[in-house]
Amino acid sequence: MNILIKLLVNGIIAVPGLWWSGTSLTFAVLTSIVVSLIAYALGDALILPKTNNTFATTADFIMVFALFWISSYVFAQPYHLPGILLTAFVITVAEYFFHSYLQHHGVHHSKHPG
Repeated sequence: MNILIKLLVNGIIAVPGLWWSGTSLTFAVLTSIVVSLIAYALGDALILPKTNNTFATTADFIMVFALFWISSYVFAQPYHLPGILLTAFVITVAEYFFHSYLQHHGVHHSKHPG
């Protein structure tokens, strides 16, 4: 259930953001799905339980921005770097609240939420 929430929220933000940044709609949809799955596996399932919300959110920003930028470059998509940066930032804001949701619904942490 949590992964579906993440895919939906990130998709609502990432698809228009990437498309506005100059990429194709198909690329925006596929990249949104792949980056969301990677971010869930690394950020939400691995980093968040071992650290706190602030650290996991910062890691998510770096990871999402890097993955959007690298995938745009590798797949020769036209892009505007400020658009990708803004899209990653808005996703990061949503991630902060998603992490809070996870913390209140059963994700066990070794440290107090940040």
